[in-house]
Amino acid sequence: DGIPDDIAVLADPFSVSLHSVTRHPPPVGGRALVYGAGALGTTATAILRSLYPEVEVLVVAGHPAQAALARSLGAVVIDSDPAEAVIERAAAWSGGVLQPAHSGLPMAHPGGIDVVYDTVGTTESSEVAVRLLRTRGTLVKSGVNPPARWEWSPLYFKELSWVGSNAFGVEEVDGVRRHAMAHFLDLVSDGRIDLSGMLTHTFRLSEWRDAFTALATQDDSGAIKVAFDFR
Repeated sequence: DGIPDDIAVLADPFSVSLHSVTRHPPPVGGRALVYGAGALGTTATAILRSLYPEVEVLVVAGHPAQAALARSLGAVVIDSDPAEAVIERAAAWSGGVLQPAHSGLPMAHPGGIDVVYDTVGTTESSEVAVRLLRTRGTLVKSGVNPPARWEWSPLYFKELSWVGSNAFGVEEVDGVRRHAMAHFLDLVSDGRIDLSGMLTHTFRLSEWRDAFTALATQDDSGAIKVAFDFR
């Protein structure tokens, strides 16, 4: 009862990200890349900064409002375009050594990133991620987009793990097993998670066209999380 509605409504995306991070946590003192800075990317960044403070976090953000919120959570942020620039900046940040490509995108080998949380799930985010990961690193796919082909040879060159993460359930945090949403409420109540500013827009149900337009035009609207207000 003590948690405001505009924070409590974020329990769902938080729980999805908590599932992906706790199933495949970054190593102590490691480096994590969060690909995307929407609802899943923002909550993943908040989880990493709160539960794994010794881990360095880089966020690939597609829109200015998303980038600003990721920075406020303590992450280093780079733009999502173009793909080659993402690889160059992320490799420089992580200490990866770029190898020139005869065609296509360059590859960091050795790479300097231990785990990538891909909350976008496009061919580009997948292909960029595997080129940045260290040998035997992990790509966690929680974002969903239509299936398509991409150049995945780094998967076997680097012996990478590519794993899916779907929805949420009972998770372990600080040695305690509880439902992810219960963890969220506890972490918010304890002041360990602060997602203020993530819910950028609310609409009445009759304004559903405006709600979806805000999400479809994030560069102009500044939307991150959009919700319907039934109060």
